[in-house]
Amino acid sequence: MRRVEDQCAELNRALGEKYEVIRRIGGGGMAEVFLARHVTHGALFAVKVLAEHLAQNDRVVARFEEEAKLEARLSGHPNIVSVFDIGASDGLHYIVMPYIQGEDLASFVRRAGRVHPEDAANIVAQVAEALSWAEAKGVVHRDLKPANIRLDTSGRAIVVDFGIAKASYGSGELTLPGEGLGTPFYMSPEQFLGEACDARSDLYSLGVVFFELLTGERPFKGDSFASIQKAHLAPKAPLIRSYDPELPEPYEELVQKLLQKDPANRFQSAKHLLAALSHLGISSGRSALLPQVDEVSSPEATQKSTASAPSPSLAHPSNPEVTQKSTASLPSPSLGRPTKHRSQMIIALSLVTLTLLVGIAAALVLSRPKTVIADGTGSMMLVRAGDFIFGDDSSISPNPRRKIFLKDFYVDQTEVSNAQYKKFCDATGHAPPSSANFLSKPDYPVADVTFEDAAAYAAWAGKRLPTEEEWEKAARGSDGRPYPWGSEPWTEGVPHDLEPVDSFKARQSPAGAFNMSGNVFEWTQSLFPAGALEYADMTKALGTDLFSRKWHSIKGGSFSPKSDPRLLLSYMRRGFPEDQRSAYIGFRCVREIPASPLWVKLKSVLAK
Repeated sequence: MRRVEDQCAELNRALGEKYEVIRRIGGGGMAEVFLARHVTHGALFAVKVLAEHLAQNDRVVARFEEEAKLEARLSGHPNIVSVFDIGASDGLHYIVMPYIQGEDLASFVRRAGRVHPEDAANIVAQVAEALSWAEAKGVVHRDLKPANIRLDTSGRAIVVDFGIAKASYGSGELTLPGEGLGTPFYMSPEQFLGEACDARSDLYSLGVVFFELLTGERPFKGDSFASIQKAHLAPKAPLIRSYDPELPEPYEELVQKLLQKDPANRFQSAKHLLAALSHLGISSGRSALLPQVDEVSSPEATQKSTASAPSPSLAHPSNPEVTQKSTASLPSPSLGRPTKHRSQMIIALSLVTLTLLVGIAAALVLSRPKTVIADGTGSMMLVRAGDFIFGDDSSISPNPRRKIFLKDFYVDQTEVSNAQYKKFCDATGHAPPSSANFLSKPDYPVADVTFEDAAAYAAWAGKRLPTEEEWEKAARGSDGRPYPWGSEPWTEGVPHDLEPVDSFKARQSPAGAFNMSGNVFEWTQSLFPAGALEYADMTKALGTDLFSRKWHSIKGGSFSPKSDPRLLLSYMRRGFPEDQRSAYIGFRCVREIPASPLWVKLKSVLAK
């Protein structure tokens, strides 16, 4: 077997001058994975390289290339890893994806044991969002398991490795009839039987994951492929409440429906599962789970053993390992006059406490994010953590006024400009918009882009589209103001067409972002509750009903001559089909702030 150093050098030559390979970070029988850094903007990437001994097999190479195409087709969803680049050089076949700092779910469960039911349901909801996106594009994962679900430092679950995924339509056939690809513990009955798989097969695998998160055990066990297969094909799945009677009964009903042997008896789509979770008050927002943060600053960090790493608690008081800690080993205090030994012990404990407090203070200072950062796509402004007023009962679309807490994040200072979007198109081959001013006015906001266009740009830039809540906090600040610039409407000198992205600096938001009201409407990743009335209006406006029924909220109003001035209110929202575009809809991006590794470790220690 070749040395890792030789593999890195060979991959460096294949990638050219765009990336710098740092080290190998993982791999299996089919592929090796390397950590690389983009030499221009410094972002970290994971490069998956087809194993050398398989690169001579045309069928395996074809499957690997099909994986790359499928993953590229799925790029743009916050719960699916994006594909940045695909290539082949000197016999190496590779896929370049963003490096997700965090931990896979399998590792987390091994460390921390089963998780709180609401956290488990939240992870399942996030994965269901990813499966819904894949299902809409005709893609079935077919190898869904905890090792292929990664938790980033913000609690977001990201589905990775569509390595044996298969399009549910099309003429290409890269797997042989009866080929039961997948991992036995998580395979659906139809995979074992070599039958056709659709989205319901992924939901069965998700049911196995849900069971394991809730109980800490897999529902179907065995010491051989045949015994595991027999367990999966048995008439009924075990009950989660047979492991723990305290688990919520509705969760047991959900798991049982996911684990039905006949696909016709399961949820028929990921959307149906999401509706059931929503009915129980479970959203697909980020979880409260704390992953073990990867050390990526030096090669030596990968050699550190995880055996001695402190396991974080489940952040819920019902965790018995947290609430039932014994105090029997604590030293009993003397009732008499302090002895010399006891005085020394008190001094030592005081020094330890002081050292810990100094460490905490240092962690807070070191982890404090900068107010402004700059990357290759422009400046981003810090939106500080805290409560803010979201929504308003007077909104055109129902959006009740309520207080919400959000963590620190960064928001683009301006809307994405034509010039910035052109860099993306030039780098990736993405089709440019057809707007008349795309080339002639580089400092104007890009428009005529679909939701998927915007999400693809964000992924390329190492960012993502904001949620409606994040967008609104960046626009309103924490004092509940109705407009980014304050409480008074803009009545005089309001433009009636697009302006440069850095115009009207006096009307910036509390975070320092420009044109959060006006210029172009801005896409968010939040879904908009469109119904029959909205569909009828859109059909009339477009002259056809051939548009997506999946709509996203757009925020901020626009300078369109026909725009309603009320839409400049920060809490106003409209919806738009994700596959449509408008000359007055653009976007800006946000970036999450990962927790400082030092701070994460301190939190783990303090949680003990």
